[in-house]
Formats: sequence, structure tokens, C-alpha cells
Amino acid sequence: METALNEITLVLFTTIAPAGVMGYLTMALAIVLTRDDERAGAISRYLVVPLVLAISGLIASATHLGTPANALYVITGIGRSPLSNEVVAAVAFLALGGVYWILSFRDDLRRSFRVAWLVATAVAGFVFVGYIAVAYSVPSVPTWNLPTAPLTLWLNALSSGPLVGLFGLLLARQEPSGRMTAALLALAALAAAGNAVVLGMQWQELPGIVTTTTRAVDLVPAMPLVIGAYVACEAIAIALGGAGALRRAIGAGDDPFAAAQRARMVRLALTATSAMLALAACFAVRFTFYALHMTLGV
Repeated sequence: METALNEITLVLFTTIAPAGVMGYLTMALAIVLTRDDERAGAISRYLVVPLVLAISGLIASATHLGTPANALYVITGIGRSPLSNEVVAAVAFLALGGVYWILSFRDDLRRSFRVAWLVATAVAGFVFVGYIAVAYSVPSVPTWNLPTAPLTLWLNALSSGPLVGLFGLLLARQEPSGRMTAALLALAALAAAGNAVVLGMQWQELPGIVTTTTRAVDLVPAMPLVIGAYVACEAIAIALGGAGALRRAIGAGDDPFAAAQRARMVRLALTATSAMLALAACFAVRFTFYALHMTLGV
């Protein structure tokens, strides 16, 4: 528990940065699938929502370096240090994503340019999340060096990112089609279910990891409760996301415009709450992961 509290900024980083990446890619997919330049432009300008989430995670992780000067040492480890690779991948994704967002305010962007740039950004995003996932696979920490560890990070991202993307699309007033909405909610649900299974497998492995003074299972005695809370929060989040995506006016009255505005505010509130609940669920999972820190010498 103490380790997780000491690494709270990294808990935050590994929760919201992957979700921001997947939220960005969700919105990028909507841009790629449309042939309406006006719709593509409208969605593009709201890519700032998942970008801010990813950037906030990176800023949070930077506080772990102690002083800004230590960031220079990160650059020297490119190719051999998981941390350095992670940071470089983050910079590449945020640079590509940020430049595209700035360019999206132009009215003369061709569809081919949008697609090519967003594909490159997607590749950088997947690489970024991949480096985060394997950054803690070190032999000296057997509780982190498990095949389930990278899987949980990916499944966290996939169970929360689509809901972040759905919120961004509604905020941009560019609702996805019913088919795309159903696909996003199904992806989040499948990822959450898969994550619960993987976390259960991880819990089953912990009793076999011991040192002369510590048992891994004693570090996180409440892990089954965390898994249960994760499943409950994800289920509510997905239900709220589905409710927020309903295409009907709520409380229609004499003033259609007021009714439409009221419906929009309710839908935004539902999808925002959905995304926040999913992120909170993933945060609990990541907190448990850091609480499992146990070196071979301890």
C-alpha cells in the first residue's frame, strides 16, 4: 500500500494516458470513416479532449523524476531503457496528435491527408501504450514480471478509452452511428470482462510468489474486492454510456430548441460520468498493481 501511495503519480499516468490515447484513436476512427469534410473537421477540433487527458498523464509522471533536470537523463537511455522508450513514444504520439489538431482548424485539408496523418498517429499511439505496458516487466520484481501485467494495462485502456472517445464525439456534436456506438460499447464491455478474468488469474498466481520475509498475496489482501468494484464500475459506466448515446429528445415540450438543449446536456452528463467511472475503475486496478511491488531481495 505504501509503495502505491508513493507512486501515485505513476498510478495516474498509467491510468489516464492510455485511456487518452484510445479515446483519441476512437475519435480518429470516426474521422477516417466519414467522407463529410465538415464532420471530419468538427470532430478533429475536439481531439483536444483526449489529448489533454494523455498530456495530463505525462505531466503527472514527470513529477516522479524529482527535478526537471533529470528529464535530460531520460533521453540518454533511448533504446535500452524502458522509461526512455516510453517517454520518446509519448512525445511522438503527442507531437503527431497535437500538430494534427492545430492543422484541423484549416478548411483546406484533404481527406487523404487526414487519413494518412491519423494512421501515423494511431501507430505512434499503439507503440506508446505498448511501451507503458512492458515498462514494469523486470525480473527483479516478480510480482510485476507476470504475463498478466501488460494485459491488464491494455485492457484498462480498451475498457475506458472508447468511453472517453464517445464523450468527445458527443461534445463535438458529431454523434457516431448506432452501429459504431454499439461497437464501442461492446469493445469496452469485452475488455472489462477480459480484464476481470486476467486479474482473477493474477490473484491465483500470487500465493506462489514469496520471499524469505514477504508473501505477495499479503500485499493486496483486498484484491478480490477491487476486482469486484472494477466490474461493478465498468458495468455502470457502459450502461451510462449507452444511455447517453440514445438518439431521442428527453422531456420534449413546447420549445423544441430548449428540449433539444436539455437532452444534449443530459447526454453529455451521462457520457462524462461514464468515462469518469471507467477511469476510476482502472485507477483502482493500477493502484493495486503498484501495491504489489516486491523485489526478490525483500
